[in-house]
Amino acid sequence: MKKIKQKLTTLLILGTFFSNISFSKNIKIVEDAAKNKVEVEKKIDKIGITPMPWASVVYAIDGSSEKIVTMNPSSMKAYKGNFLEKLDSDFGKIDTKIVGQNFVINLEELIKLEPQVMLIWDNQKDEAEKLKALGIAPIMVKNKTIEELQASMKAVGEILGKEIRANEFIELYSKTYQKIKSYENEVKKAKKPKVLYLRDSKLSFAQGSDNFIRETLEMAGADNIAGKSISMEEIVATNPDIILLSNFDPFTPEDLYNNKIKGQDWSQIKAVKEKRVYKTPIGIYRWDAPGVETPLMMEWLAKVIQPEIFKNIKFNSDLKKYFKNYFNYELTDSDVAQILNHEANKNSKKINLE
Repeated sequence: MKKIKQKLTTLLILGTFFSNISFSKNIKIVEDAAKNKVEVEKKIDKIGITPMPWASVVYAIDGSSEKIVTMNPSSMKAYKGNFLEKLDSDFGKIDTKIVGQNFVINLEELIKLEPQVMLIWDNQKDEAEKLKALGIAPIMVKNKTIEELQASMKAVGEILGKEIRANEFIELYSKTYQKIKSYENEVKKAKKPKVLYLRDSKLSFAQGSDNFIRETLEMAGADNIAGKSISMEEIVATNPDIILLSNFDPFTPEDLYNNKIKGQDWSQIKAVKEKRVYKTPIGIYRWDAPGVETPLMMEWLAKVIQPEIFKNIKFNSDLKKYFKNYFNYELTDSDVAQILNHEANKNSKKINLE
């Protein structure tokens, strides 16, 4: 351990010394989502990832997980037992011990993997300086708005030399956003169901307060019940028409229908009585978070919340086209059931996704 620390210190000193030397032949400049101009090796073979959704984004843009050397452990939780296992068995071999749940990076262990690039959140400024000193290019990603997500995807595409592939996801996002937005006048006139989107069973965070999800819910015609935290008393008072359950927690509609969560009483909530509680989809990653499947999430929410307004959107067809076009994979009925959590939602009111 002492030798590793000494090596780390030496690398930090040498990295700082050489940081101003330009090796232009093998280096290109990439602008990340935080507008930083970052020197990156032209050929990237190893990349580390701090933010949870971005391992799936790198996988999608690169077409495999072979360049990912470490990622957030929560990314692995979204992988195990879910659809991505069918597409990429190697994803399950990626290291998850170097990046902490709180996004802290163990630099002593990281240097052993020799990543050339590390994707980090835009607020990880201290980590960025340490990574640069080690000769690891820090690329900051952001995803609170469409523009931030697209800028982040663009940077990832440039890093991987997959600009065209990244642009395909960026364009799909813009196209779908405009498609949902085109129903704006009808949505404004419609009666809006009260929607509660929960992140976890402890009621510690309403997923609908996330900037990205909030806008998507509003576009889909929801009266969004959101807040940094929400109590059972507040839920009883607002009495939501629809409840959505994220994949950041293993809770299911049955937990609410059968009052299985200790200290909570869901028996008189309208959404529970009418069986309108839904576990949200999970494919390449959790659809609760912005990523490459967000266009699908936009459509799914629209069909759940305002089925009459968005009846012309053919979600099931779009879902199958998406995986065929972007992953060259023909979804089976079993795949669709897994992605859309049919088993968890089997006793909930049927959603017309045709």
